[in-house]
Amino acid sequence: MRKYLLTLIAVFLMASSIHAQLPLIRLDRILPIGARAGSEITLEIAGRDLDDARSLHFDHPGFKSTWLKERQFKVAIAADVAPGTYEVRAVGRFGISGARLFAVQHGLTEIAEKEPNDEAGKAQVVPLNSAITATSDNNGDDYFRFTLKKGERITVDCFAYRLDSQMRPILSLSHAISPPAPSASSGTFKSPRSRVGLVGQVKELMQSKPYYHRTDPFLDFVANADGDYIVGVHDMTYRGGLPYRLVISNRSHIEAAFPMAVVPGAKAELTLVGRNLRGGKRSTWRTHDEPLDVLSWMFAPLADATRLAGRFTFSNHLPSPTLNARGMQVWPVKGALNPITLAFADAPIVLDKEPNDSREAAQPIALPAVICGRFDKPGDADWYRFRAKKGAAFGVDLLCERLELPGDPFVIVFDAKGNEVATFDDHGINFNALAQFNRDPLGVLRIPADGEYRLFVQERYRNGGARYQYVLKVTNLEPDFYPVLVHETPNEPSCPCVRRGGSAFYELCLNRRNYQGPVTIEAEGLPAGVKCAPVQVSPQGQFAPIVFTAAVDAPAWTGAINLKAWAMVDGKKIERAVRPVQRRYPVANINTSVMLREICLAVRDQAPYAVQLPTEEMLVVAGSPLETTAKVARLWPVFKGKVQLIGLTLPPGFSFATTDIPADKSETKIKLNIAANVPPGLYTVVLRGDAQVPYSRDPKASARPNVRIADPSTPMLVRVAPKAKK
Repeated sequence: MRKYLLTLIAVFLMASSIHAQLPLIRLDRILPIGARAGSEITLEIAGRDLDDARSLHFDHPGFKSTWLKERQFKVAIAADVAPGTYEVRAVGRFGISGARLFAVQHGLTEIAEKEPNDEAGKAQVVPLNSAITATSDNNGDDYFRFTLKKGERITVDCFAYRLDSQMRPILSLSHAISPPAPSASSGTFKSPRSRVGLVGQVKELMQSKPYYHRTDPFLDFVANADGDYIVGVHDMTYRGGLPYRLVISNRSHIEAAFPMAVVPGAKAELTLVGRNLRGGKRSTWRTHDEPLDVLSWMFAPLADATRLAGRFTFSNHLPSPTLNARGMQVWPVKGALNPITLAFADAPIVLDKEPNDSREAAQPIALPAVICGRFDKPGDADWYRFRAKKGAAFGVDLLCERLELPGDPFVIVFDAKGNEVATFDDHGINFNALAQFNRDPLGVLRIPADGEYRLFVQERYRNGGARYQYVLKVTNLEPDFYPVLVHETPNEPSCPCVRRGGSAFYELCLNRRNYQGPVTIEAEGLPAGVKCAPVQVSPQGQFAPIVFTAAVDAPAWTGAINLKAWAMVDGKKIERAVRPVQRRYPVANINTSVMLREICLAVRDQAPYAVQLPTEEMLVVAGSPLETTAKVARLWPVFKGKVQLIGLTLPPGFSFATTDIPADKSETKIKLNIAANVPPGLYTVVLRGDAQVPYSRDPKASARPNVRIADPSTPMLVRVAPKAKK
């Protein structure tokens, strides 16, 4: 409900961390959060520092926006924009914002919520096959009424988390037995949320279970009689103004596909499991006591599948843990409501074959292998047996959560005597705005002796069913890495705003796989006047700042760039695209992030100061200090104060004591300490300036209180030579 817009903004501002930098545009919410391809809508935005926000930036050329008035735009969506989710950003005086997700669909009727609809007797009438844009109603509910024929099967899917909303919805479905009759007490009646029963003229039939798709609920229902039915939507957080998108449809919905791994460029036959699959047959799989359909589908190789094998392409945005996997989303059924997510196999595919749910019935396999498994029923477990030689090592990587599946599997390897050799469970990195920790097991299996081994896989909570699948890769150890880019503001979705003469940065996180050597990061597609020197991520290093510097006369610019990472391994060049990730919400205690398509930045007004390190390569011997000079260019005449220098994500083994450039001075001596065990090689060093600078967002204001401004220095290359042997 739009009357809650200002309240929502206030909640965001209070919940976010204090960010005492220059203003940086932030987009907190868009409404609506979806539309039909080929349509034109009015889009409203809410956020912070939206001064002069006169344009929107989308990650697809099929979107065209026109400014209407403050915080309101007309958006035209081309008819050929494919179904999926897309990134929209606000562009204004203070740069380009982080992204908010916007859904595009084909063939559904778009409906806007109309109040009052907070009682079942006032339920808004909507057609079947509709996509409803609505907002939560504090501790009240929203109700929508539609007509079904006996035997008609529908799905009700509520999109909140998947479209960046903090709402935690619950769905209920009721049968309107007769037209609403007013009660004696209030003239209206309400459908119960907490129990099944008959109240007034509405019989509640079912409620959603939590976490069908993360925190988004889902209903699957077959009408037992002709008539009207009512869906109720309730927010467990009891907050108002949180957007959601409700899809009520009888179109095809895919529950799962088996197997969920394919070889890039090769044909594969997959079995689809779902609802209303045209040409499908009834199966023994059931959900909500209703049988599911199965349909055989031939996956045809894509012309560019081999090129895509090194990355993950998607139509619907995926959670950030998927950043360290490879695969793609595909739409196997025309007009289906959802795609399926497939992993790319880098070894022979082995299908789970029952019965293999006991140690004695373990399924024989040969390594390396990519095992496509499924927990067919609650309590199911899968056993596999293989032979291996002493000293052999295999990478173990089980994909489940990263394929948008609900299970929480773990893996245990036993020797022939039943002794536990290795256990594999959750993995991932949480670092500032990056939330990559996930439920998927990952690690290295090292074989201690010649012989036969057994591999055991089970879902931690003993769940089972068509969706409880996994792809388990047990493959030869190959060097690899997955570079991830994240905004430097830990609690706020943002993009760097590079001010003329100054610098701004992203943080890079390197997910290493059996490779601890150096990696080079290079930028492509930079605008005129902006530089990003190649960054050397040190051996065994995992994090590094990626610094962008704008010339004093760089023109204003807003857009997307590319970053690539490469390394030479055994004479072979391995190259990977750097994948961006963004924190979903500007709330300090909610650590969740999403994988994006675009890396964006902006060039704007003059920076207050710029910290500059030497441009020439510096040479130092491991175990020795490196002494040089750091300079500051004071670009604002009003700024004469000191600049404190600290190390910014320095390479392992490098240390720097906090040093000041005194007030009214333009340089100071600095000293880097390099540990004796730092491997020889080329390293990138960045410091961060921290200063109190007089500032007012009104250029005509006479009062300019100090604000803290912390910007990165230009990067410095340091070549470390080995320490001389005594």
